[in-house]
Amino acid sequence: MTKIYSLFLMLALLVSCKNDSFIELENPINQETDFNFGNNAQKDFHGLVLSTDGSPVSGAAVTIGSATAQTNSKGIFVIKNASVKENFAYVKATKAGFVNGSRTMVPTNGSNKINIMMIPVTNTSTISSGTTSTVSLPNGTKVKFDGSFKDANGNAYNGNVNVAMFHLKPSDEYLNELMPGSFLANSTNGNSRIMETYGMLHVQLTGASGQNLQIANGHTAEMTVAIDATQMSTSPATIPLWSFNETTGIWQEEGSATKVGNTYVGNVSHFSWWNYDVQFPVCTLKTTVKNQNGQPLSNIKIGLKRSSQVYETYGVTDANGTVSGLIPANETLVLKVYSECGTVLHTANVGPFTAGNIHTLPDIIIQPNTAISFTINGTLKNCAGGNVTDGLAVLQFGLASTNYFQGGNVVVTNGTFSISTLSCNANQQFSFEGFDITNMQTSGGINFTGVSPVTNLGNITVCTSVTEFVNYQIDTQPIVNCVLGFSAMLEAGNLNITHIQSPAGASPHFRLYAPGIGSVGTYTSGFTVYNGPNTPIPAAGNNLTLQISQLGTVNNYIDFTVNGTYSENVNGVPVTRTLSVTGHVKRDF
Repeated sequence: MTKIYSLFLMLALLVSCKNDSFIELENPINQETDFNFGNNAQKDFHGLVLSTDGSPVSGAAVTIGSATAQTNSKGIFVIKNASVKENFAYVKATKAGFVNGSRTMVPTNGSNKINIMMIPVTNTSTISSGTTSTVSLPNGTKVKFDGSFKDANGNAYNGNVNVAMFHLKPSDEYLNELMPGSFLANSTNGNSRIMETYGMLHVQLTGASGQNLQIANGHTAEMTVAIDATQMSTSPATIPLWSFNETTGIWQEEGSATKVGNTYVGNVSHFSWWNYDVQFPVCTLKTTVKNQNGQPLSNIKIGLKRSSQVYETYGVTDANGTVSGLIPANETLVLKVYSECGTVLHTANVGPFTAGNIHTLPDIIIQPNTAISFTINGTLKNCAGGNVTDGLAVLQFGLASTNYFQGGNVVVTNGTFSISTLSCNANQQFSFEGFDITNMQTSGGINFTGVSPVTNLGNITVCTSVTEFVNYQIDTQPIVNCVLGFSAMLEAGNLNITHIQSPAGASPHFRLYAPGIGSVGTYTSGFTVYNGPNTPIPAAGNNLTLQISQLGTVNNYIDFTVNGTYSENVNGVPVTRTLSVTGHVKRDF
């Protein structure tokens, strides 16, 4: 049985607060909930924002309440003293060209680590208004539209409609990083609930000019979502439908779906994220993981599931070794602690726990015969030789792992850092990087072999600035990183950005040429991308979108993305390619 619930929202639970589509319901559902948010609190957060291909999302705006930050070239952000609730924090990440990402979580007293995976907006199909149309994905998930749409002002829309669909399976390795919010939900009668998912679907509608669209008032669309094969035997005949509330960060029960064959079918009146979930009463669970010497272990994966389910949900310990989140009440659960190698270090049955209460488990002590403990110490120094007072220490494992989020990090406030973690390899290879957030500088990557139990890296100078970059990827090919050596100009409304690092032919090539484009906005024509000196990829005749989110004055920055598909001939055969570009360059004139 593969029911998924929001166990440890600590850093696993994701939100998609979308600016790229609007929600306007005929009867908006912002119903009050009986969830105990707790008192106002000031908490610290840091995190990593990646795209679905594992590349960093730089220049993403991250907001927590009224506090804001921007991810750096590595997708990292830090926000301190954010105003949240004791039992609830809503973290949002937005960037043009992506479905907005976010987390709702139960914050701890340490710096709360947030992992977010953002979904590039990719057009699935283009349909016409006024005509019944069905847009399908290969696994049988589909949406049937009756042809009635409206724009953000509520006016009827006529013309082509671009439909971008993303089906999130419960079995997805990055379920917790991809999904919006946590599994915290509000039932129709106002009771807070924890859900277990049978699948989610995100749908975004845009018009021919890139404007956001929705289903017209008084109309609905029919959603059909495939059920995982492992869930077929336990999937109920009917299941509640839940829409994600972009304002509250909580799922709202809104209708139901019926099991038809190996799918669930239901009707909806608007789109962003929808979830097919069963529900349970909710409570809070906390625990701390330490090594045999009593040191807290950070970035340790804690899995939790009902004994009959197939897939775990999980949380990750913070710098204090603590993980905290919402779980189903009145259920016996299986808890497992994992090393970075994926081996199980500890397992136990826990619960059942009473609804509405906070429950704290005894500390979990990992014995030395189950894993090798590493503590990485050092001091970050700025360019003047002083201690870095607003920094981040990032540790990654040299593992042949497909998990993009493996590794650990801690916030640095007085120069010193200490990261304690576990491995199954006595000669564990690590990569370390220190960041000075205030001065936007880095130490660069430092590779080393860990020495157990303590590896002291000594003083690390954080004094390298990487202020300009363009990263691009074609299909699943390696990401091309262009850094330094840019020419960026805006003359007579013509935007021209070129990577000119020399010698010629010895570095990656990139050019964006956009005659007649000279302002912030979204463009689907009038520009050309070059990934080689004589390799044009024009918007004309292809399905590419240029999003300019910032167009600074001279000596300030231009931020842009290009996403979509294009066609090229390979040995005379047309082949469709996917292109993803992220740029942050300083304007020269």
